[in-house]
Amino acid sequence: MSYIGLLKQYPRYISYGMAYFFFSSLGQTFLFSLFIPNLETAFGMTPAESGTYYGIASLMSAGLILYTGSFVDKWNLRIFGGLVALVLGLSAFLMASAQTLAVMLVAMFLLRHFGQGLMIQTASTAVARYFTDNRGKAISLKSLGISVAEGILPTIVAFIIATIGWRSGMMVLGASCLLVCLPMNLFMLKKDERFTQPIQDEEEPSPVQQKAATTVGHLPDTEELNWSRKQLLTHPYFWMILLHAVGPAFIVTGLFFQQVAMAEGQGWSITLMASGFLAFGLVRTIGSLCIGPVVDKLTGTKLLPISTLPMALGISCLLLNDSPYLVYAYMGLMGFSIGISGTISTSMWVEVYGRKHLGAIKSMIMALAVFSTALSPPLVGYLFEHGTTADQIATYAIGYTLFASFLAWVAKPPKGAKK
Repeated sequence: MSYIGLLKQYPRYISYGMAYFFFSSLGQTFLFSLFIPNLETAFGMTPAESGTYYGIASLMSAGLILYTGSFVDKWNLRIFGGLVALVLGLSAFLMASAQTLAVMLVAMFLLRHFGQGLMIQTASTAVARYFTDNRGKAISLKSLGISVAEGILPTIVAFIIATIGWRSGMMVLGASCLLVCLPMNLFMLKKDERFTQPIQDEEEPSPVQQKAATTVGHLPDTEELNWSRKQLLTHPYFWMILLHAVGPAFIVTGLFFQQVAMAEGQGWSITLMASGFLAFGLVRTIGSLCIGPVVDKLTGTKLLPISTLPMALGISCLLLNDSPYLVYAYMGLMGFSIGISGTISTSMWVEVYGRKHLGAIKSMIMALAVFSTALSPPLVGYLFEHGTTADQIATYAIGYTLFASFLAWVAKPPKGAKK
């Protein structure tokens, strides 16, 4: 089925996923970073202190999501998703009204946990466990929410902050979440429909599901393992693909956080480097849309080893010369890899380990990825401070990517997994 056909058949479910990915922006670094200078001024923080607090909030979120992320496997999606959207919107108002450093830090943690963490967890788990034959396209469509947010929100929010101040800007974000995302969760989803229900033991397809299976094929055509998080940890396949699973977040965060130093190492201006983000967002969207049908045909498990190879190729552009045109090749290929890897990896987890415990498994992967993003900026900064060049750091990143891809290529999924 085409993207248009999927949108016509399931407009509410796809829109739901898009909306939650879009509003996850309230806790995403690309948007929250716009408020950092004002927060530093308001609460007397140095850049080093604000970065430390942000890293601590990210690590705390990563630890807690191991527990809270599994609730999507147990609760009705309408209830769980509504609670997540409600707390995220209120967290923005808490940040806007904070008068002390302690309150601001609590709000920062809540925005990170319910924004970057649980909004993504809710949408990706719900879509991945519902669709099967068209899972790749469904995941690609809902992922467009974050691509759209990356493209339009920074400019809009920067204008709002400059016009009416950062506190009012944060209130606007909180109000938009409460007035758009929360009602969408409550009124677009029905409590008893299959999309909102956790996967049950030995679940039998309903008549509605059986009918849908003949049209869009969202029921599994093979027996699912339905492994728990504990079972996953006992099989070598998980450990073989772990470096690959956290690699995109680890590398992109480290390089982008230190983009000023990377740009200086290449002889590029900051303005030129910033313009590369347009290529990053555009090509990421193209990659996400292109990979959906391929995943549906070949499976995410087979495509996993090659999903980060465009990233390695993009980073290789840093080793060629200092031509300003290479910044667009570098950023574009990085964006393409991020665009395809999200769809591929999400499909792979449900293909290999089943749908029943998908939320618990994805929450663990998300926790590890967030933990890696807390480590990579100081690691890259440490390397720069101790005389490592931008070319050397690029070489290390390429080596990591290729080694992780090799491990994923030779790894053997457990028996019974869809391949």
